[in-house]
Amino acid sequence: MAYLRPNTTIFMQNNGQPIYSIIEKIAFRKYWGKRKDKNTGQMVRARKSMPFAVCSVSMSSDSDIPIGAKFLIPGYQLRNVTMKGEKILCFHDKYAVEFAQEYGNEWVKTLIAEEELKLSRKGEQ
Repeated sequence: MAYLRPNTTIFMQNNGQPIYSIIEKIAFRKYWGKRKDKNTGQMVRARKSMPFAVCSVSMSSDSDIPIGAKFLIPGYQLRNVTMKGEKILCFHDKYAVEFAQEYGNEWVKTLIAEEELKLSRKGEQ
């Protein structure tokens, strides 16, 4: 999994129509997973967290994807690459960008709205 940092460039090959985006911020989502207990050797429930990159499209060759569109990418789907001397992130070859189809557009919009609400609350304090 790539190390996610704000203001990092992300490159996606979208069926020959490249898309460049910038990570605006990092969001962590917690979930219940399983891990092996060191003392007993049993599998126990444990809280884990997954980093998500909240991105904004900066350059798009695809007419269906407007500049400024926001989307999410889970951290495990990205890998570090050096392109023209600059370190960028790109999608790992074995993953596809099917977030909206798998989870629905409303889930992504809700997650982005939650992060914007948290940011506005921090700004008020």
